[in-house]
Amino acid sequence: MKKTFMVTHQVKDAKWWLENNSLEKTWGHLGVKFKLFRKKDTNLVGYVAEIPAGNWVSFILKSTSLATNSMKADGVMTDTIEWLEMFEN
Repeated sequence: MKKTFMVTHQVKDAKWWLENNSLEKTWGHLGVKFKLFRKKDTNLVGYVAEIPAGNWVSFILKSTSLATNSMKADGVMTDTIEWLEMFEN
């Protein structure tokens, strides 16, 4: 069963982030799929992440060094991160 998350945050340079972020490089080999978004004329960006199985969520959240390195390289302002899990009933 896959999980879907929506994540938003601010970055230092939104244009650069859209073209060069490390999401696919860091998480794509684990089967995570991304759809990227940007709020026009701001540094607010986001993505929808489809994670192949519930166990991956725990792995990603526990892989803090991978996540930290990825966010640092991408210029993410970590205090602005919003993380929402898709709710299906």
